[in-house]
Amino acid sequence: MAKYTFTYHQEIGHQGQSLVPHFPGGRSGVTIGPGYDMGHRTPQEIYTDLTNAGIDPETAYALIDAADKTGPEAASWVAERGGIFITEQQQRSLFENVLVPEYEQRTIDQIASFVSSHADSVPENVDWDSLSGRQKQILFDYVYNTGSLARFPELTTAVLNEDWDTVSIHYERFSDDQPLVYRNEMFYREFLDPEYVHKKEEEAEIGNANNQPVAEDQLLDQQIDELYSEDELAENTDDVQAKDSDEWYEHI
Repeated sequence: MAKYTFTYHQEIGHQGQSLVPHFPGGRSGVTIGPGYDMGHRTPQEIYTDLTNAGIDPETAYALIDAADKTGPEAASWVAERGGIFITEQQQRSLFENVLVPEYEQRTIDQIASFVSSHADSVPENVDWDSLSGRQKQILFDYVYNTGSLARFPELTTAVLNEDWDTVSIHYERFSDDQPLVYRNEMFYREFLDPEYVHKKEEEAEIGNANNQPVAEDQLLDQQIDELYSEDELAENTDDVQAKDSDEWYEHI
């Protein structure tokens, strides 16, 4: 996995659901892979994206009928169809080659908008290129998972300021008055747990001392992969919440 490993593992779950068309609920559309929602995509866009990810044309063609279907219509579409699936390799390719570029650009645009409207509370001249790997991973995950940083002003401000004590107060995500227990717990373990974060910093220092510099993003993703491979709570994933839902809010 090249980038944003935390988000990838959270989106695919651990029971194979993401390998078949499914309906996350709410106003979502038919979804496949790590959050590829077809509810607001055109048939041509779906076909192009899926085949670019290495999915065979026959499967891609079977899925283009899910275009523009959301809510109950999407749920009915999923219930009436079976026998459509993608492989783990295709799922990873869909994430890396289609979804990461799309959501990374969304994150960059939303950060620029947020900085513009909160100039008095964020560092001067902050932009995507000036952020650490930790900051990028966190902000990308919130855009990918919830659709908008604007719904999380306290957290976004704290992340941009690297104020991790404040992030620890506001990081929990809630939907329909219910906390996303698994995602919140794994988020804390990866990005905020002092012991785990300190361990990562020590490993980075050892790598530099041995003249083996490792890109910060690459090291972070490698450690997240290790975290998930050791995770005993893998079956306790949260129910997937539709992206861009009005029900998302932060802990205040």
